[in-house]
Amino acid sequence: MRKYNSKETKEKIIAVSTRLFIEKGFEKTSIQDISEALEMSKGAIYYHFKTKKDIIKAVREHKSNQVEETVEQWLHEIHAQSAKEKLTHLLEKDLADQKANSLDHAFSTQMKSSDFIVSAMKDSVNKSAPIIANIIKEGNADGSITTKYPDECAESFVLLFNIWCDPVIFKCSEEQLERRLKFLQLMMKGMGVDIMNEQILQNSKRLLQELYSDVDRYDGS
Repeated sequence: MRKYNSKETKEKIIAVSTRLFIEKGFEKTSIQDISEALEMSKGAIYYHFKTKKDIIKAVREHKSNQVEETVEQWLHEIHAQSAKEKLTHLLEKDLADQKANSLDHAFSTQMKSSDFIVSAMKDSVNKSAPIIANIIKEGNADGSITTKYPDECAESFVLLFNIWCDPVIFKCSEEQLERRLKFLQLMMKGMGVDIMNEQILQNSKRLLQELYSDVDRYDGS
């Protein structure tokens, strides 16, 4: 019982489940699959997690808790002349983070759940937005960004990009997605936070289209 109760065991379940969710998708990964991959009894897994939904919730929370650490590492790697340039490079790194994007693909079938969407919105506002807001404030100080609403701009940006521009949540055509991203680019520019260049716009469009096309692979539809 002490063995099953260890923090290390729970972390192993989360790590292996994350890998399987990326490889097979949430719907196609069973508790049996997780049990076999871990070489652990299903009873040991159920000791920590009552259902598979509890496991994916833990995986999401683990991913969310890593956001700050990952961004700090990226910011350390970025050599920018201004806060505006720093924020643009940060967006580029985020779009290029294939591990995170793969996990987003695995979560795509869960986005039909209102609870999941509300949770994603809260994560965006409470964890991602403050990081962006702080850099916007740096931009106000160095003159590369000029806005009276750094916190509101950051919150609006993450909500619109992560939720409204996600075709899995709000189904749309390729043309509609392109218009939404262009609108977001112009809105941020109009607020004095011109951080979405054309390369980011195209990379965002490509990534979101890939996420949308992968839904069929994960949910079997």
